Amino acid sequence: MSEGKRNCLLLVLMTVFSLSMHAQNQVVGTRTQKGKQTYAPFNFKAPADKSGVEKLSIPDRITLRTNVADWALMIPNIGVEFDVRGTTWNRWTVGANVRYNWQTKHTFSPRYVYNFFEARIEGRQYWRARQIGYRGLEPHTKIWDKAVSIRRRRVKHPTTTWYRGVFVSYDKYSFLLPITDGHEGEAIMAGVTYGFVRPLFGWSNGNSVDLEVGISGGFMAVRDATYRHDDVADSYPIVKKKEGWRVLPFPVPNEVRVGLVYRLGRYPALQKYRYRRDVDIVYDSHRDSIYQAHVKIREEKRHFKADYETILRHFWHVYDSIANVNRLKKEVPHGKKKK
Repeated sequence: MSEGKRNCLLLVLMTVFSLSMHAQNQVVGTRTQKGKQTYAPFNFKAPADKSGVEKLSIPDRITLRTNVADWALMIPNIGVEFDVRGTTWNRWTVGANVRYNWQTKHTFSPRYVYNFFEARIEGRQYWRARQIGYRGLEPHTKIWDKAVSIRRRRVKHPTTTWYRGVFVSYDKYSFLLPITDGHEGEAIMAGVTYGFVRPLFGWSNGNSVDLEVGISGGFMAVRDATYRHDDVADSYPIVKKKEGWRVLPFPVPNEVRVGLVYRLGRYPALQKYRYRRDVDIVYDSHRDSIYQAHVKIREEKRHFKADYETILRHFWHVYDSIANVNRLKKEVPHGKKKK
């Protein structure tokens, strides 16, 4: 290859490289100008730790979820959850779930009946464990505070977001097995739910998928009847029917949850459900200044007595001798001798 061809090829390569870099800078500049951020949960080993309150749009506050354990039991289900406030430090949500598997079609009356329907609403509070010592955070001392404390001397799972809440549900059911009589009726249940969420996967647009594990239980009021399967008549005659509602005297489980959570918008779980004091830099600085002032006052009080005794022990005789000299000068004017 001649020298002229080499110079021409080098010029072309440099031109292409400069154009690509210019286009890349334009793209980056456009993204920065829009101010849009996307997060991928698998890139984070710990929750976000930056100041500043971020506002959430409506899609950012919507979450879809389903329970894989119910699908394994042949109960299709879907749920939706909505953040109460449109900020990243909001930790309260409201949600609704529906589970439905009812009266599949048959050419004859089967000996097995597995019908179930549930509509449920719930409220949750999300939280993550707090490190004792961070920003002066101290452990709880009262018994009732310790019972629900989220403060830990060591945070073992920083990417785990826990939740606790309450729920109310309406159930309609009909179950029949060949070895026992069938039961059908209605139930109203109220109870508590508890569990945790961990990030699984995220996309470049900010949408993410989490793993959710939890359990629910509470007290139930039922109104039901007992029936059997009649092979001759191919029907389900009622054996015993209990009139009115009755409350079961013991708590019962409602749901074992091993599910998937799909979050819309640009904020995965690790960017949400934070503490107000962690995201508000003005509040943090003000709180830190107050804390440092209290520490200074406490230290001054602690060392005041020791310093005062040190002054008395080492310097008071000097002050006392000077005071005596001044007193004598006042009593005997200059140039006169004391008789």
